[in-house]
Amino acid sequence: MAEQEVNTIAHLLEMEQQASALTLKAQEDADKKIALAKAQADSEFQQQYKQLVEDCEKAYNEKVSSLEAKKESEISSYKSKISSSELDKNSFNSFLDSVLFA
Repeated sequence: MAEQEVNTIAHLLEMEQQASALTLKAQEDADKKIALAKAQADSEFQQQYKQLVEDCEKAYNEKVSSLEAKKESEISSYKSKISSSELDKNSFNSFLDSVLFA
């Protein structure tokens, strides 16, 4: 009877070792899958982030170029308007006289 009990306990210990090894392998496989999924998610995030940054920089540069062109156009128009206007020195002098010496 004692031998049967020893065999049963040995068998149970062997089964426990197999279960422990199986659990360890499952944990290692799960860790590998998690690491792979994390690496893939990080890669996708970096790719999408890079694309978003490129799109934002492109939109920014286009807006800056547009504003620069508009600014140059308005300055050119203003200079043209100023240079084409004639000076009325008599009216200006009259105005100064009325303001300063009145």
